[in-house]
Amino acid sequence: MKTVVLILVIALLVTSNLYTFIYFNGLNGYLKFTLQQMAMRRNQVLGEYNILNKYVYTLNESYIDITEANERLREVYRSLQENLSSITYNYTLMNYFDFMGKFTFAYTDEMRDFVINVTEGWNGTDEDFQSDLYKIYKAWRGIFKYVTPTLGEQQVSQSSEKFLFINIGAFNYGRTYVYSLEEHNWIALDYLREVHSYEIRPIDVSGAPNSFRNKQGVCWDFAVVLVALYYAYYDVSGKSLPTAYISIRIIRGFQESHGVVFVKLEGDKVAILDWDVVTPVKNGMLEFIPFEEAKKLHEEYWGHSISYKGFMKGRPYEARRFYSDEEFYEWLVNELK
Repeated sequence: MKTVVLILVIALLVTSNLYTFIYFNGLNGYLKFTLQQMAMRRNQVLGEYNILNKYVYTLNESYIDITEANERLREVYRSLQENLSSITYNYTLMNYFDFMGKFTFAYTDEMRDFVINVTEGWNGTDEDFQSDLYKIYKAWRGIFKYVTPTLGEQQVSQSSEKFLFINIGAFNYGRTYVYSLEEHNWIALDYLREVHSYEIRPIDVSGAPNSFRNKQGVCWDFAVVLVALYYAYYDVSGKSLPTAYISIRIIRGFQESHGVVFVKLEGDKVAILDWDVVTPVKNGMLEFIPFEEAKKLHEEYWGHSISYKGFMKGRPYEARRFYSDEEFYEWLVNELK
C-alpha cells in the first residue's frame, strides 16, 4: 500500500513539474517574441527619429538660407529705391519681355501714316490685302539705305538709344522637404536661397521706331521695321497674318547670320521677304507657297544652303533659337500664329 501511494505521489510530482515546465517554457517563448517585437519597434522608431533629425537639420539650414536671402532682397530693394529716387524724370518700370514687346516691334504715328499713304487702305479683298503687303515692302525697301556693318555684326542694329537697365540680380534656389498633414507624406518645396549681382546702368536699345526714323542700317533694322509696318497695317485694316522676324544662317566658306521676314498664310504656306521678295509676286501681290518650295528659292537666292536659326515676334513678344530644321518647321506649322 505504501508503495502504491509513493508511486502516485511521484507521478503527481512529475506531472506537476512537467506542467510547470511546459507553462513556463511557453511563457518564456512569448516573452522572447515580445522582446523581439519591442526590439524591432525600437529600431523602427530609432530609424524614424534619425530621419526626422535629418529633416530638422535640413529645415534649419533652409531657414538660415531663406533668412539670408530675404536680407539680401531687402538690401537690393533699398538700393533700388535709392537709385530710382535719383532719377529726375518720369519713368515706367516693366520686365524685359514686356519692354521688348512694346519697343522692338512698336510703330509710331509716322509709321502708321506711311502705311496708310502707301496702301490707301484695304478694300476688303484678299487680293488687295496681298497687294498691300507687297506695296509696304516695296515702299520701305525704296527708302532704306544699307550701311555696311563691322565684320561679325550683320544683325546688330546701327540705330539705338539709351535706356536704364535694372538687373535685380541672379537668383539661386534650394530645395527642402516638409511633411504634409493633408497628404501624409513628405513633399519637396523650392525656396529662394541666394540673390546677388544687382546693378542699374544705361544700355543701348534698338527698335523699329529708331530704325524707321534713321531709314538706314543692316538687315536687322530693315526686317524689324518691316514687321512693325505690317503690324501697323494689320491694325488699320482689321485683318492680320502671322508675321515674324527670322534669323537665318547662310552656309558658305564661313557661316553668316542674316535677318528676314516670314509671313504665313496657313499650314506651311509662307512668303519670304529678304532684301528682295524671295517667294513669287504675281500681279503685284505676295504669293504664299509651301515652305519646302520657299526654302529652295531662298537657297537659290543666296546661292548657298540656309538654316533657320531663330525668331522674334511681338503680340506678345517671343524669341527662340532652333537647333534643327525639324524644330523650325514644327514651330512654323503649329506655333506661329
